[in-house]
Amino acid sequence: MKLSTRVFYLILITTLIRMIVAGVLELSNDEVYYFLYAIDLQPNYFDHPPGVGVLIRLFTFDLLWTNELFVRLSAIFCAGLGTYLSFQLGTLLKNERTGWFAALLYNTSIYTSIIAGTFIIPDSPQVVFWLASLWVMYKIIFRADSGMNVPLLQWLVFGLLTGICVLCKVHGIFLWFGFGLYILFFSPRLLKDYGLYLSAILAMVVMSPILFWNLENDFITYRFHSERVAVQESMIHFDSFLQALGGQILYNNPINVVLLCIACWKFRSMNFLDLRATRFIMLNGLPMIAVVSAMSLFNPMLPHWSGPGFMTLAFLAAAFLDEKIKNDIFVLGVLKASMSLVVVSLTAATMIIQLYPGTIGNKNIARYGEDDFTLDMYGWQAFAAEFKPWLTEQKSNHNISTDIRMVSHKWFPAAHLDYYVARPLRIDLIGVGDLTDLHQYYWLNKSRRNLLKGDSALCVIPSNYGVNMEETYLQHFGSVDLLHTFSVARGGEVARYFLVYRLNDYQESDQVHQNIMGGDR
Repeated sequence: MKLSTRVFYLILITTLIRMIVAGVLELSNDEVYYFLYAIDLQPNYFDHPPGVGVLIRLFTFDLLWTNELFVRLSAIFCAGLGTYLSFQLGTLLKNERTGWFAALLYNTSIYTSIIAGTFIIPDSPQVVFWLASLWVMYKIIFRADSGMNVPLLQWLVFGLLTGICVLCKVHGIFLWFGFGLYILFFSPRLLKDYGLYLSAILAMVVMSPILFWNLENDFITYRFHSERVAVQESMIHFDSFLQALGGQILYNNPINVVLLCIACWKFRSMNFLDLRATRFIMLNGLPMIAVVSAMSLFNPMLPHWSGPGFMTLAFLAAAFLDEKIKNDIFVLGVLKASMSLVVVSLTAATMIIQLYPGTIGNKNIARYGEDDFTLDMYGWQAFAAEFKPWLTEQKSNHNISTDIRMVSHKWFPAAHLDYYVARPLRIDLIGVGDLTDLHQYYWLNKSRRNLLKGDSALCVIPSNYGVNMEETYLQHFGSVDLLHTFSVARGGEVARYFLVYRLNDYQESDQVHQNIMGGDR
């Protein structure tokens, strides 16, 4: 069977598996939050550029079909496209066998196959445009190093792809960093090519909506993220470094990480890839990993931030496997172990989320289920099914106003309640509190029927996100009444509770209603 045919079947099989998982599991905290992007398309958002919101909007057919499968369908599509691009780039770097191994490694990385390939996050489209940019970048480098002129169209395509990559996630700027390093150290003649500068200008034009949005919003995105990554103190925190290191290894599949470490160690002695391709891979993979790891010495970092760097280094591992193909036992053993780890991890996680009796978290009634990460993707549908008839009855009995709104003080669990409860019932969910807690709700409030002074609202508190009602809400409302407590079971045991409150006499005193950006409410 031709390797290109194998890639087709690989994409088909993995797509079917991803669709099954996507249809079974409820959306995670991040996914329901990014769904909010699709509801209100903007040039940029508090946390990220618009790529993920546009993608969700497209694959839900303009929000016509918004169940979990269709919300995640764009990520699944991107995973298939990423597999194909991995094959093409691996083939370009060495040969078709390398491309085949690159496609397999792409699908055995937990980051590319599950985190960004099954669940919808900004990385889902980012990895596609990252790979496409690398593909064009290497073609430019190959032509330049071979003494050939680089066509202007190729430059413009590179600028367009990198610009779109940044519009998906700002980490895409590392592509220009890696390319710049290669040009400075190994291909300085490209500095004389005007196409390089036209490409950079085009990339800046494409990503300019991020800048213009921030100009209108007091550069809130950069102020927020700078606080997350800035060095707050000179003390080194080895605990956060070890957490980031362990997370990066886990997310990118420990077997794959060991394999690429061996490949990095052996590339000089074995000479399994030409120097140009090796430099290209190293300069586009290592900087992101090094920066994220170094920053984790001072602040906690999210392990998936360096995912594109590991994805790039995987091409070196693929070339190493191609060299070791003479030892079929070694190659097959590595790939089988890597694939098995992904399959077992995905199956185990799905079963725990769906079937584990009760909760693995806190058993104290006041915070029942706290620290149980599995509840992020379980129980929301069950609560919504019980809440709907209860609310209808309460409205019929005139205990609750027919035009009542819901409020929340934090983007999670607000986004879950928005997706599973408020939106299906055509209730506006309003953010009340601080901008750093509510994020996109500051802007969503403006497009919804916002609260006015003196209004009442419903507030749903999941027990695993327990809050002190007096400290959180009584500073913004006159009084709080507990109306009902719902329980959601899993495996025959209570997994958590949902407490429904009525907040009375809104005071309009919270930060997001204090005109903090200098615009109209």
